[in-house]
Amino acid sequence: MAIKLNIKKWSAWLDLSQSLSGVILAVFLWTHLVLVSSILLGADAMSWVARTMELSFLSADGHGYPWVVTCIAIGIAILALVHVLVALQKLPMSLRQQRALRQQMQVINHSDTRLWRWQAITGVVILLLLPVHLWLIGSSPETIGPQGSADRIWNQGVWMVYLPLLLTVELHAAIGIYRVALKWGAARDLNNRSRLRKIKTIVSVLFVTVGVASLLAFLPYAS
Repeated sequence: MAIKLNIKKWSAWLDLSQSLSGVILAVFLWTHLVLVSSILLGADAMSWVARTMELSFLSADGHGYPWVVTCIAIGIAILALVHVLVALQKLPMSLRQQRALRQQMQVINHSDTRLWRWQAITGVVILLLLPVHLWLIGSSPETIGPQGSADRIWNQGVWMVYLPLLLTVELHAAIGIYRVALKWGAARDLNNRSRLRKIKTIVSVLFVTVGVASLLAFLPYAS
């Protein structure tokens, strides 16, 4: 009995940890996209955002502290690692488990189950690309700005990392928030579930559009 209780507590802790870390990462992602989209308002707007993120208002010379961005990158990396480690506990790792899941999905062809599979696939892609992004930003925070970011994205070819990362991380986050909402009782009937799914799609399209537009907006500053 004690073992069963411990297993239930461990499972509940994993669920809570995965949900909480996922929500925090999703909120950070969307906030990050909004801040980066300041480039759409011009170079001055993005420069102001970059300086504010570096706490320029606290420094005497107004230049701020670029290491703040490095600390944020490290914090996100740690949180993402926790999220990944917790998620791995629920993934079918063995060949037998994967075969059983494939058979189950053929029998129960449910849209939410397909979303779970897409979330797992995008999670693998993010696991490969996110460390590259965090390293580039965390190791050279002083380059963040219209010209520095444009040089990194277009002249150094990092758009080939950022574009697939944008698509996969946004899809992963939107599906994750949708599944968290279902798990914690936000949709108690099919109508609410359908409405949530539509909201998820709208949010994904909106942020991907903003992200792609922001990448293109850096292009004039790359010369």
